Amino acid sequence: MLKSILLLLCFQLFSAEFVYSQEQITVDCSVELDPNTKVMQGFLHGGPQFLDSVLTAKLKPQFWRFGAYDGIGGGYDDVKKFNPKTTLVINDLFMIAFNIPSQTLSQPWTNNWNEWDTIVYILANGSILNNKPIDFWDVWGEPDNFWSGNYSQWIEMYRRTDSILHQVIPTAKMTGPEFGFGACDFSVVPILQFLDNLHAVNSKVDGVSWHEFCLPQSVPLHVQELRDSLLSRPWANNLTIHIPEYAGPSNHRIPGWNVGWLFYLEKAKVDWASHGCWDVSDGVDSWSDCQFGLNSLFMKDGTTPQANYWVHRSYAELLDKRLETNSNTSQSVALASSSDLTEEMKIIVGRYDNPQLGSHNSPSNVQIKIKNYPYCSNCTQQFVIQLIPSNDVPYSQALTLPQTVSNGSITFIGDSTTISLPNFIDGDAYVLYINPSDTSVLASEDKVKTTNLFSFYPNPCTDILTVELNSPEPQNVIIKNTLGQVIYQQIVQSNSIIDISKLKDGFYFFTIDGFEDSVQVFIKSTY
Repeated sequence: MLKSILLLLCFQLFSAEFVYSQEQITVDCSVELDPNTKVMQGFLHGGPQFLDSVLTAKLKPQFWRFGAYDGIGGGYDDVKKFNPKTTLVINDLFMIAFNIPSQTLSQPWTNNWNEWDTIVYILANGSILNNKPIDFWDVWGEPDNFWSGNYSQWIEMYRRTDSILHQVIPTAKMTGPEFGFGACDFSVVPILQFLDNLHAVNSKVDGVSWHEFCLPQSVPLHVQELRDSLLSRPWANNLTIHIPEYAGPSNHRIPGWNVGWLFYLEKAKVDWASHGCWDVSDGVDSWSDCQFGLNSLFMKDGTTPQANYWVHRSYAELLDKRLETNSNTSQSVALASSSDLTEEMKIIVGRYDNPQLGSHNSPSNVQIKIKNYPYCSNCTQQFVIQLIPSNDVPYSQALTLPQTVSNGSITFIGDSTTISLPNFIDGDAYVLYINPSDTSVLASEDKVKTTNLFSFYPNPCTDILTVELNSPEPQNVIIKNTLGQVIYQQIVQSNSIIDISKLKDGFYFFTIDGFEDSVQVFIKSTY
C-alpha cells in the first residue's frame, strides 16, 4: 500500500528538488480539434504477407504505399485486407518486370518508352479487370537522388503516364514529384517548377508529394509554404498533400520521435502519410524493415512487437473526440482524446531530442496540465500510466507489452489537475488513462506470449521475481540478455524467488534449460 501511494505521488507531484529542466504540456478539454483531422496511420511496403494479421489490423491503417515487394512480401490483396487507401509505385513494378537492380539504372525513356508504356497499360488494365482500384498512382520515388535522365525526360515520363492512366481509368489520380530532401534541404522551388512544367504540357498530378526525414516540427512549416505558393496557381488549388515517407533511418524506431511525427503530421493537416522504412538490425541479424517488420513496428518475424508498435497502437486507439494540446517546447508533445460516451480520457506523450537509437540527451520533468475537465469537479478518478521505453542499445529490441508504471487515482481540483512525469527520458513515450473502461488500457485484451512450461512475475520487475513451474521437478532457470548471452542461471523449484536487483535496467529472456520457449521480462530499478 505504501509503495502504491509513493508511486502515485511520484507522478502527481512536482518537487523543487528535481534538477532537470521543466516542460509543460496543456490539454484543454473544451477545445476540440477539427473533426475532419485525418489519422496519420500509414505504412510503406512492410511485407504485409508476413505480418501478424490480428496485431496489424488493430493499428487501423489508413494508407499503404506498396510496389517494391509486390510478389515477394505481399501485394495488393495482402495490403487491402487491412482496408487502407492504397498508393502503387509504378517504377517499382517496372524494375521488377525488367529485372533492373537499382533505381539509378531504371531508364524508362529507352526503346522509345515502349517498355514503360507497356507496364503502365498492364497495371491500369489489371486494376480495372481484376477490380483492384488504386487510390493514387505514384510514378517515381526520389528523383533528386536516383533520376539519371535529363529534366525533359522526367517531365515526359509523367506526361505519358498521365495520358495512359486516364485513357484506361478516367478517374485515376497521380502523385508526385516525391523529392527525397534527404539532406534536410526542403524547398518549394523544385516542386513548383515540376508543377508548372507539367501544366505547360497539359498534364498534371492530383497530389503533391515529398519525404520528411529530419525534424517533425518542420512539417507544418513546409506544408504551409507550399500551400501559400499554390494560391497563385488556380489550376493547382485542389491538390492534396502527401508525405509518402516520413521518419529517417536513425529516428524511425524511437517511440518519442514517432509521437512527434504523428503530432506534427496532424498539425500540418497533410492528406496522406506513410512511415519510412530502412535497413535495421537486432544486434545479431540484419534486415530491411521495408520488407520485414512493418517499418520498425515488429521484429523481423512480423509478429513480435517493437516499442514503436505500441506508439502506433495507442494512436489507433485514441478516443473519438480529439483535444487540443499546447507545449512550451517543440519537442515534448501530446496527442489527447476523450469520449463523452464513456467519460474517459487517453493521452499519448512523447519527448524527442537525440535521433540516435540507444542514445539519449538530458532527461526532463514534464508536467501535463489538464483544464476544463468536463466529467466531474473536485473529484477523484482512476488513473493509469503506461511507459513505452526507448532502447538503450543502437538496434531493434522486442517489447511484448507496454509497461504499466502506475495504477491508482488522480484528483481534480475544480476542473483541473496536473500530472508530473519526472525524469522523462529523451525518446520515451507514455500513455495516460483517466477513468479508463475495462478494455481501454493498452493490451488489456492481448494475450502475452507465454509458455505452458513456466511463468515469471511480476513483469515489469524491480527486485524479486517469482517463478512458477508446471512441473514438480526442480528446473534450471536461465536468464539471457538481448544478445542471447547467458548472464544468470539457478536451479529452482516452483514458487521460488530470484533476486534480480543487481541486473541493469532493460529486457531479459527467462527460460528453462532444455526448452526453446522463453518469457521476456522488463527489469527497471525504479518506476
